[in-house]
Amino acid sequence: MPEAFPVNAEQASSEAKALASSEATQAPVEEAKGMRMRRNSWVRPDVFRQIQVEAMDTISQLHMAPTFWFALPIALFFFFVSWFLEKYVVAETSRWDTHLAVFAVGAYVVFSSYFVCDYAMKKYSSSYSSIPDDKKFYVLSNLIKSAVLFSYCPLAVHVLYEALALNAWSTARIRNLGVLYAIPDFVSLFLVSRMSITTKLHHICVVIFMLYNLYTDYAVESVARALVVYAVFSTFAYLVNLLLASRFLKIGAAASLCMSLISLVLYAGCLAINWTWQVRFLWDLWWRNPSVGIYIYIGFMSMVVYDDVVLVRWLWSNVEHKARAIREDVRLKAKSS
Repeated sequence: MPEAFPVNAEQASSEAKALASSEATQAPVEEAKGMRMRRNSWVRPDVFRQIQVEAMDTISQLHMAPTFWFALPIALFFFFVSWFLEKYVVAETSRWDTHLAVFAVGAYVVFSSYFVCDYAMKKYSSSYSSIPDDKKFYVLSNLIKSAVLFSYCPLAVHVLYEALALNAWSTARIRNLGVLYAIPDFVSLFLVSRMSITTKLHHICVVIFMLYNLYTDYAVESVARALVVYAVFSTFAYLVNLLLASRFLKIGAAASLCMSLISLVLYAGCLAINWTWQVRFLWDLWWRNPSVGIYIYIGFMSMVVYDDVVLVRWLWSNVEHKARAIREDVRLKAKSS
């Protein structure tokens, strides 16, 4: 007969003390092991200062309805603007002052939309009002940029297809897309206080490239073409900005995981295709016509690439976190039933 139980009280007491001592010794070891794993992990929490919101437990979630009704008009407005400019204005001219005027008007509209949406959300969404003031514009910036980039996608696809498939580089159309793309980044530099240094450098580089874009003739092969392709692929990543803001939205765990996974696949896929084309194009260009402009471009783009890598790491860790939370929830439900 196996000895499944102690034969006397003295032995039971001795085994209980030994078990307690073993658990007390094992707990610090497991805690130290977890600390080492977090410290050595490539997903470092201090890297994600811009996309990490502190004290999430104190922040109420937004309701979907008011958020949707403020994001939809912005997307429709900029879709109409991009179509109107493509159809009647910018496609017919390559003058830099015309594009700069478009940038000024668009920046004013986006700048104003922050305050209009902030007022409306405070009035109709009690959950938005509970968010600390320094985080409100962070939420709005991601929702606005997501809506704006989404509205640019048809024009971006048109530009990319003509450039890569037909080798037709329309200077007017590219300048149009360049100034439109830079608008939300430019405005957020002034209105969003919770922004990491890498993200600020990213936005500053976008604005500098936009100005450079106004004086570039894309009919002539140069490193500027690489900049156009990078900007176009970045436009397709609008879902990532929506994901960053969706942490405040009242959506289910499964929907959140699905959005996180799609964002990761979309963003990483765009980066993979984009970086592959960039390396090939720059290598061929350097062999045919080496210039200092290639090195300047690589220096500036390294900051943009670093910010993209940081975001991909966060997307990966976010998917892992969401999946782990769902598995734990399923396990607890199965245990309780």
